[in-house]
Amino acid sequence: MTDKQINKWLRSRFSVIGWVLIGYYLLVNGLTMISMLWEALRQMQGLIGQGRNWWMEMDMNAIAANAWGYIVAIAVLFCILHAWKGPGYWRREVLVKEKPMNPGVFFSLLCLCVGSQMVNSFWLSGLEFLFNRFDKSLMPLLESVSGDSDTFSMFLYASILAPIAEELLFRGYILRSLRPYGKKFAIFGSAFLFGLFHGNLLQTPYAFLMGLVLGYVAVEYSAFWAIVLHMFNNLVLADLLTRLTENLPLEIVGLINVVLLGGGLAASGVILLVKRREVVAYLGCEWMDRRVLKCFFTSGGMLLLMVLMFGNILLFLP
Repeated sequence: MTDKQINKWLRSRFSVIGWVLIGYYLLVNGLTMISMLWEALRQMQGLIGQGRNWWMEMDMNAIAANAWGYIVAIAVLFCILHAWKGPGYWRREVLVKEKPMNPGVFFSLLCLCVGSQMVNSFWLSGLEFLFNRFDKSLMPLLESVSGDSDTFSMFLYASILAPIAEELLFRGYILRSLRPYGKKFAIFGSAFLFGLFHGNLLQTPYAFLMGLVLGYVAVEYSAFWAIVLHMFNNLVLADLLTRLTENLPLEIVGLINVVLLGGGLAASGVILLVKRREVVAYLGCEWMDRRVLKCFFTSGGMLLLMVLMFGNILLFLP
């Protein structure tokens, strides 16, 4: 094959991944709008039946926290992938075990997850400070993307189903599709798409950082352990910690977060310092092919996905 033919072939392979994510994005948004409309109609019917002003008394938080659209979208996506890839795909490729996990490595990875939360808090504080200089705030956006887990559907989605689905999609289908072009490229590419797919300035950098950690776990150990860490992040660090501290004074909550997340960041730094030779050796063991990178970012599906997601980021800025 000529260089031109190789480039065309690579772009066609990467473009398929982009189109899958675009389709999933449209599916999620379409079903979410339907589920929110259903909740709004249900509330409206109840309020009208009681002779109350439905326009003024509708619970907008309950409408926004209706996650059944997300849940149905997950089911539809994996039915399609299952039919496309075959029944043995998940066991044979996605959940394959590379090497056994040991307690020391798992503890180190937990520290990285906790520490990355602290890094993200610095990012959010810096962004808020910057936007405040222009008399704007990102707090409304932060509240809207955090998800209100007080509803059963949002708790089920955000804390349990989303970690499983996102790992099977990004560290499963996508990472395994990119793996033939290099291990480091697969980790980077899947993390880039994971961050991009979150579609907002607050979550995208953090999701990319977490995507690198979870991609490493999936490549070196198993997507199963990536699911465990992702669920720990969403269920324990996000939902459970918030529930345990919601009735405490803000000063105490801030202190707990600083001690817990700051401790995780400090532990991560110590671990990386102690393991610096292994880390440097791992990073230098393989170079990402420039042709592969170029074809990845210039394939049709990827270009359209990036335009869509960057447009989404700009759309929700205050």
